[in-house]
Amino acid sequence: MKNIFVFCAGEAKTRANYRKTILNPISQDSIYSSVPAEKHAELRAWHEQAGGFFAWGIRTNQRTLTMLRTIEAGDCVLGFFDFHYRVVSRLVGKLQNDELAEKLWGKPKGAWTWGNIIFMTKPKEIAVPATSLQPYLCSSYRSAMRIGSERINSIIQDFGSVDAFVTRSFGAM
Repeated sequence: MKNIFVFCAGEAKTRANYRKTILNPISQDSIYSSVPAEKHAELRAWHEQAGGFFAWGIRTNQRTLTMLRTIEAGDCVLGFFDFHYRVVSRLVGKLQNDELAEKLWGKPKGAWTWGNIIFMTKPKEIAVPATSLQPYLCSSYRSAMRIGSERINSIIQDFGSVDAFVTRSFGAM
């Protein structure tokens, strides 16, 4: 694990999506029926590794596309709202699929989609105040983001590794 990725569920619509696909596993039929057959073997491996399908959709724009290219399987994923970290998990894979995103979360207003989808291990529910993790992590977020290199370097310097920081701050995953 070398990155920490944070997604937000601060609004009513996103909170409903959070309950739907983070706190509860997604049906395999929903996933497989929206993804080409040549990806099914990879998806089965993700499902087995993760203990189910748990996913979050990321808005499509240049900043998020750049960010998504930098996160990798095994990286820490945190869910955040109401100034608290609410779940901790690990990334198992990424997929771009507007059809699946619309099936899971509906069609958003505007030209963007939630089609950049991250899949993660079964999330562990937590309730850690953001203020308790400063200066290592941010105190609030407006959208999905990867924690910057300076903060990651500080974490590694003070804790020895990102894994050690995550275990100490959120417990074992």
